[in-house]
Amino acid sequence: MSEKQKEDFLAMVAEYSDFEVEEITMDMRFREDLGFNSLNFMTYLGDLEDVFDIEIDSDEVMNLSTVGDALKYAEELLNR
Repeated sequence: MSEKQKEDFLAMVAEYSDFEVEEITMDMRFREDLGFNSLNFMTYLGDLEDVFDIEIDSDEVMNLSTVGDALKYAEELLNR
């Protein structure tokens, strides 16, 4: 994943939270720290699929609790 893609990824997280891109860390949890609800999270994942042209496995979604988890997973999908 390029630096530009990482920046875009974090910008998308910021769009769905009350945090600025610079405040978001890899260990932040979507629900507990960033305030995502189920609808926000699913919409975010849909946007992630569209922007990065990836397909997120619905079984894998349960393993994505932090920003770092989601970034690592997106990187894995992009490298396939």
